[in-house]
Amino acid sequence: MNDLARVHARELLRALAIEGPFNIQDVAGRLGLEIVESDVSGFDGALVRVVGVPLGTIIVKRSIREVGRKNFTIAHEVGHFVIPHHAARGATCRSDDVESWAKSLPKEECEANVFAGEFLIPELSVRDRVCSVAPSFESIRWMAETFSTSLTASGYRLMDITSFRAAIVWSSAGHIRWFKPSGEFQAFIPVREKVGEGTVAYRCFSGERVADRFERVPAELWVEGWNMRPDATILEQSVFLPYYQSVLTLLHLDEPVELVKHEEEALAELDPDEFTLRRKRWPR
Repeated sequence: MNDLARVHARELLRALAIEGPFNIQDVAGRLGLEIVESDVSGFDGALVRVVGVPLGTIIVKRSIREVGRKNFTIAHEVGHFVIPHHAARGATCRSDDVESWAKSLPKEECEANVFAGEFLIPELSVRDRVCSVAPSFESIRWMAETFSTSLTASGYRLMDITSFRAAIVWSSAGHIRWFKPSGEFQAFIPVREKVGEGTVAYRCFSGERVADRFERVPAELWVEGWNMRPDATILEQSVFLPYYQSVLTLLHLDEPVELVKHEEEALAELDPDEFTLRRKRWPR
């Protein structure tokens, strides 16, 4: 369903003849959506619509400080407005629903986030700039400044586009909440686990000021699911986001971490005396 949300975002950009950065409030107006900022509580954005009428109102929480976050919230509600199977409902979206890619998120909220990311930062507009270079917060910040989006949304989009083994991780209250891997990363980061001691993110939560650069840390502090070498490392850069009391982490595997066995070693594990169809235990 996420692919469908991307298709709707791309088709809307094409239909509106939009190329490059744009003002999301102007686009919402072209779609018949009024933007109203209000001193609301309990949600960041809401879509008010009448079923069957191509008009509506997007209510945005006035106290959202970050322009990029506010823009994403509007784009999220636009997603609810244009994705066909969202049409039978309005939407009231909590803070935890917007700019989140947690697995526990309701399907329609996840789709609206995917739509907003693709709509605000079209892949064709950034591919040449970020796809062929190693992932970095420099690229994330460039995307955020160019398209008036948040670091979180920009980091997520970088993982959609980059050809390197990387992942973006969101942590709050000292726990990992969600992660977005690149297509090449293919590793699991344990969600809801505590951020490991020894990581840069842990130091951020401890109130320590950290350098604005990658640091090399043991890979086992972040990833699971591989037969890793005992000395495997991963590059980590973490940024503390004080308004959200959270940490955004960029991970980059710049070298192999898997323990690769030679063919002779793998064959040696196969005991020829037990190599039958009734064998109950096989080497991993």
